[in-house]
Amino acid sequence: MRVVPGRRTLLIAYAVLFTFMGVMAVRRIYTLKTDFDGFWRAGRAVLDGNDPYQDIPGPDRDRLLIPSLRERDAEASGEEEGEGAGGATESAVKRYLPFFGLFMAPLALLPMDLACALWHVLSVLALLGSIRRALRLAGRDGDITCRAAVVTLAATGVFWVSSLTMGQIAIVTLWLSLAAADISRSRPWLGGALAGLATAIKVTPGIMAVYFLLKRRTRAAAGAGIAFLLCTALAIPVWGLPRTVALHRDWLSASAATTGVRFFEAGDSFRYANQSLHAFVARTFMNVNAGRSRKPFRVNVADVAPATAAWIVRLLQIPLGILFLVLCASRRRGTPVTLPEVGVALALTNFVAPVAWTFQIVFTLPALLALWERRADRESRGWLIAALVLQLGIALPATRALGALTWSSLAALLGAWRAGMRERASTPPVSAG
Repeated sequence: MRVVPGRRTLLIAYAVLFTFMGVMAVRRIYTLKTDFDGFWRAGRAVLDGNDPYQDIPGPDRDRLLIPSLRERDAEASGEEEGEGAGGATESAVKRYLPFFGLFMAPLALLPMDLACALWHVLSVLALLGSIRRALRLAGRDGDITCRAAVVTLAATGVFWVSSLTMGQIAIVTLWLSLAAADISRSRPWLGGALAGLATAIKVTPGIMAVYFLLKRRTRAAAGAGIAFLLCTALAIPVWGLPRTVALHRDWLSASAATTGVRFFEAGDSFRYANQSLHAFVARTFMNVNAGRSRKPFRVNVADVAPATAAWIVRLLQIPLGILFLVLCASRRRGTPVTLPEVGVALALTNFVAPVAWTFQIVFTLPALLALWERRADRESRGWLIAALVLQLGIALPATRALGALTWSSLAALLGAWRAGMRERASTPPVSAG
């Protein structure tokens, strides 16, 4: 992938930035303040003949390239060497399908810190690849211009900075989802297969299969379903059919524990500090701690029961789902796959699932880039400015608690929906893919 024009200084600056973030990501491995260590341990469990949902030996069993750095960090934090290290660690991937452990197993062949460095490189490449795929969906099939790359990275920086430094999976599933949408236009089976792979990794990209069905791209939808089933079936030769069925039941149980009314019954302060729609409703309509610390910090305007809060979420989700159906459902077979539609489809994953706020990059990147491409239009420019300004609210505890990022996400969604509706009205149908 070539970036033009060749602005050497800018490229060097971004190379230094991503390298620095890679160092910070690996540094978190030694301080045990990352998501990637849980991913690596899940892969390691598979290699050791276990399943990814079992309790995993404590951090003293982690294989590190430079173990002395973790020992030094433990001493600096005042912990006794080995304190709590020998006990079992609860699996961090219980809300991921069993396939996720198989997906991470190749990286677990490496020491954790080295695997984290490689994961960071792959994530950076996935981020740049996502921009390329999004621009192709916007009708720009040439090389990435520096301006487009800089604007997109700057507009979504609040999300990808945290995602990269925490070693999360969001950027990888973003690339797979956008690649699926792009490739499905010419090779529907392959595009669908990428969507199926993304769904097996994270589940939420399954919205792409729904999108393909609404666009009447049956081969892409079938490819997604077949690929997903094949990925799921890979667990059978590893754990056997009975254990595979039991693992998927465990996954359903763990997933159900954080959805619907159970999300509001948990009383988990850290969960309520999230920027998902569910957490926003909890902070606004329930008497819960809206901050990250144990010291109470509340912004609620009411104190409703958990069941009532769950219904408030549903009443907010239904109109968003209707917007998606209105935008994507068409009687004309073969209408083109467009960037605004993909942004709206992926946006539903944020408003339906109580996922971590950094996962919002999965739809903000395509949605904001779609608005940027239409910045000459006054309405699109207004939605873009609103989404970007509201992102700044993450800097202050009060505005963060009031859901600044949730409102930013809503502005990006509505702006992309409006852009998609105008694009749909002006675009003639093409041959089915």
